[in-house]
Amino acid sequence: MWDNQAWRYLPSDREGAELPFLAQDFIHTVQPGAKIIIILRDPVERLYSDYLYFKMANKSAKDFHQKVVRSVYLFQSCLSEGSLRSCVYDTSLFNSMPVRLHLGMYIIFLLDWLTVFNREQILVIRLEDYAANLEVTIKKVFDFLSVGPLGQGEAELTKRPISNARRTADRKLGPMLPATRDFLREFHKPFNHKLASVLDNKAFLWSNT
Repeated sequence: MWDNQAWRYLPSDREGAELPFLAQDFIHTVQPGAKIIIILRDPVERLYSDYLYFKMANKSAKDFHQKVVRSVYLFQSCLSEGSLRSCVYDTSLFNSMPVRLHLGMYIIFLLDWLTVFNREQILVIRLEDYAANLEVTIKKVFDFLSVGPLGQGEAELTKRPISNARRTADRKLGPMLPATRDFLREFHKPFNHKLASVLDNKAFLWSNT
């Protein structure tokens, strides 16, 4: 959904201009009738999980907080010189930020997908709902794909425990600092509000997580 980091390497007639096409444009050219399934997680929790997964040494809640503050500063600095969309897709900014802050700005990416595919071709699911009730979520996916009802064997598979879990060492670090969570919630609030509005679903505010 978000991996368009090579867009600045594509030819453009205007120096520094935002390109009018991204990865989804190529997908649509090859498969215009494609159905797209997107799973989104609370962007605040997603970022901490991302930090724990990719950073291998000297991890701590304090270190995460410092990296978040630095990343927000870099992003806001970019906004003083460029558009929101160009900053979200900026490869240099992506490489300089110590955490992948922009990946949680889901609405920017979704709106780009919606310029190419019809709303009916895109199913957006919350990871929290997937984890809480896999069978209901899979039924929703099957309905979206028009592949018929969930069979008994497939229903049994949905009852298996989820295998991917946080590493033991990472679990020992505990949650992020409350100050970090509040800071990130405030940062993501306008993006989440727009996302919930576009999807007409307040669950994407992640106000209860």
